[in-house]
Amino acid sequence: MKIFILIFLLSPFFAFTQINKELEFEIKKYDSLSLIGDSRIIDNFDEFVLLRDKVETSILSKTNKSDLISFYRQEIPLTFRKLIIQKLFADKDTAIVVQLFKATIGRKDIVTESHAIRNFDPEIGSIIYNGELFENLTINPKTYESRESAIKDELLNFIFASEPLNENLLSNIQYAIPLKKEYYDAIKKLVKEKNFPYLLKYIAKFKKQEDIEFIKSFGDKSFFAIQEFPDEKFIPFLEQFIEKFAGDEDFFAYQNYLRTVAEFCSPKAKILVEKIFNSNNPSRSFLISTLSRSTYDFKNELFVDHYCELYYPYIKDAWINDGVLSNYVFENYTKKMLNNDDLAKYLYDGFKKIKINEFSARDIDNEGVELPNLYQTKIKFLKTLNSTMYQEIVNKYILELDFLQHLNFFIKFLDDRQAILNAEDAIKMRIDKEENSNYLIYAAKTLKQFDYKELFDYTVKAIKKIKPKVMQGDHDYSQEQIKIFEKQFDLSL
Repeated sequence: MKIFILIFLLSPFFAFTQINKELEFEIKKYDSLSLIGDSRIIDNFDEFVLLRDKVETSILSKTNKSDLISFYRQEIPLTFRKLIIQKLFADKDTAIVVQLFKATIGRKDIVTESHAIRNFDPEIGSIIYNGELFENLTINPKTYESRESAIKDELLNFIFASEPLNENLLSNIQYAIPLKKEYYDAIKKLVKEKNFPYLLKYIAKFKKQEDIEFIKSFGDKSFFAIQEFPDEKFIPFLEQFIEKFAGDEDFFAYQNYLRTVAEFCSPKAKILVEKIFNSNNPSRSFLISTLSRSTYDFKNELFVDHYCELYYPYIKDAWINDGVLSNYVFENYTKKMLNNDDLAKYLYDGFKKIKINEFSARDIDNEGVELPNLYQTKIKFLKTLNSTMYQEIVNKYILELDFLQHLNFFIKFLDDRQAILNAEDAIKMRIDKEENSNYLIYAAKTLKQFDYKELFDYTVKAIKKIKPKVMQGDHDYSQEQIKIFEKQFDLSL
């Protein structure tokens, strides 16, 4: 628990009033424990969770509802504030929560990684804490559908009547603000007077022609609004950004620009898309998914992709040019446009070109997970090839593995024992060129785990061959790993 001690000692000081020292200590301890988000740094995660739950129970046992309400109004750790809200909602004290919302209407605490609310400030994904409170009061937690209730109207009326108006809070909850003239007038006035672009999207929802020039006046801050109101009159305005973003190092800005263009399924917009995908921009391959006009299915908690057919050629070519294969386009376009022989060649040519060590940000359906490229969606496509093509690609990827420990992922995702047995020579060749004893040990454990005895024995011989060099070096960790490996498998290398 060393990491806990360090974080606890570095915790900020929170000035509590009307609270005893013992309880203050426990609240700070709870905050420190709750801030640990990476289970990998905890020696015993189950023990850690029990400790955190024990501290939480202790805090709640020493406080009553009046105490919690009083604490919530103070400058307390956000983790403790969240705990108070969870407790009040668990007790179905909606009226109390509404009172607290009103009492803290000006609060601008930031909580990161919101599960549902997205706003447009530079810290994408962050929320104003009262935005989450508003969400808990107005959205059904089971279906994520908005509750059209008196509470929602009451809260919105209170927000708009508050002075000063909390524009950050409004930007976080704008998805829930009804399309009414009084709200439109108030928000447009706020955006204009404070030069506040983060509420432009709400204005755009009304799709008023007279707002086009007003939206454009915010430059590249207008893109979210244009996505909501993709009128053809915005195309000339968007053309001026094509050169700027073609080499922009800010990938988010580049992606956001293309997503805005993709909302227009028109010949004029296609010209802008063509300029991007005919360029040599190094980020091009990461932008394929941006051409999707996704809608979120709240009930099933997933994104549903919709593509403009004008952009299909760029998405189709992305497999050959950049190793990006969209499941949606494959099923709904590529398979229908190509006969069986051409489809097999199309897939085979892509698999021959793509490198397994290029990571999965190139995989539309699994963006952002750092595992080798050949897995999940692409495995399905790979297995549509004939046996000769299939085995050739399997062998190729094994030989291309930069890190031998990725053999574990490869075997797991391929899920084809016969193909691994058929690739025995390729695996042995990859083992022969490995110079890192730790990677060899990892591979040996993988092969043992999946019961590939002959390959395990071959890897053990490779470790035995490299052992003298390791033991004579100054890499204490590698030496220790060999000793542990020998003991674990009762070997004498």
